[in-house]
Amino acid sequence: MLLRPYRDESMQIFGLGGGGVRVGYEVARALRVPLDIWVARQVDAPAQPGLGVGAVSEGEGFFLDVDGVRAASAPAAELTRWMDAQAGEVALCAQRLRGPHARCVPTGGTVVLVAEGIAAGDLRIHAALRGLRRQRPQRLLLAAPAGMAGELERLRVEADEVLCVQFTWELSCLSQAYEAFPPVLAFEVRQLLGQARLWAPRLPEGGLEEGGRWM
Repeated sequence: MLLRPYRDESMQIFGLGGGGVRVGYEVARALRVPLDIWVARQVDAPAQPGLGVGAVSEGEGFFLDVDGVRAASAPAAELTRWMDAQAGEVALCAQRLRGPHARCVPTGGTVVLVAEGIAAGDLRIHAALRGLRRQRPQRLLLAAPAGMAGELERLRVEADEVLCVQFTWELSCLSQAYEAFPPVLAFEVRQLLGQARLWAPRLPEGGLEEGGRWM
């Protein structure tokens, strides 16, 4: 029931990547609001795979991680150029995942970024929230079914509200929060977005469906 009080006629749900769309679909279906994907990608230091220095997202969302930049020992200008190049890859990925479905334009109303979970060091969420913030929503929320307490606190500076059903002190990878954690394929994302289009254009005023406890 966490998101229900925030529901209004302007609400839009954006799933962070394929996993976020899988979770966001259930939220959008329960609240009868539009759903789209929002793509973000962690950026590793040049020639240092696995060393995250930041992340980029749609909507020109950029985030540099201070600790990662320090560990990379690379000039800031070089890292900036590298991240700019990755932004182009994000745009191509978003186009591929949406397929024939038009991109939802974040309105000036209530925008919710739904993540499948908030694990330690997930830099993508910072970039995604910054990208959405640049679209000037009236209210920007972050929602997830599970998350690491320390990460939730760090993300409160990026979102107006951070909503999480269950939090833990340790969550190094998202699979720890699920009994089963299958990958989400591109065709599944397009399928979910297509199904969401069936209800979004014809929303009855105040119409809601019963959903899970965090919806």
